[in-house]
Amino acid sequence: MLGCQSKEDKKEGTKPSNELALTKTENLDFRLSFNKIKVTTDQNHFSGGTSIEQLKQWFGDPNKSEQRNAGNITLDSYTWVKDGAVINAQLYKNSTVARSISNFSFSREAKIGKEDYDELKIGESYKKIVEKLGEPDVLSQSMSSDKEEMQTVWSSGIKTKSSSATIELYFENGLLKNKTQKDLE
Repeated sequence: MLGCQSKEDKKEGTKPSNELALTKTENLDFRLSFNKIKVTTDQNHFSGGTSIEQLKQWFGDPNKSEQRNAGNITLDSYTWVKDGAVINAQLYKNSTVARSISNFSFSREAKIGKEDYDELKIGESYKKIVEKLGEPDVLSQSMSSDKEEMQTVWSSGIKTKSSSATIELYFENGLLKNKTQKDLE
């Protein structure tokens, strides 16, 4: 995003970003509903993504809404907060062009180890990696006129003694482009 032209309407229950901590969220439905958000694949007209009306059906009224400049267009940005987890959707002409979920951590058995990370290959599909590792805890996805980008983080289900262990994967057009890890065993 380039500048920000804010037309905010905040609701009770929103916390400043510096107060949000990564939390284990009991509201699995909130995270799984995030998966329903469709980011447009129409790189010419940016149509076909999830509308604000549908988002409100899934998540209720947003805790925050504002307009943001992105290059020479203005996006409508909507944020929902539930038990510390944050979902953001950015729409252009009422079609989602970007989505993200942060401050979420699945509660799952520690099964992912360094050997699993090492087996991830550049060029492998997002779908195939999710089959191996499960859904990421944190995800950010956006569409531009020339590519789809997705940044993902796994922080739960990792075999380690460190509470800060993560796997971070970057995808371009649905394929793994870059990977990093911290404190895997």
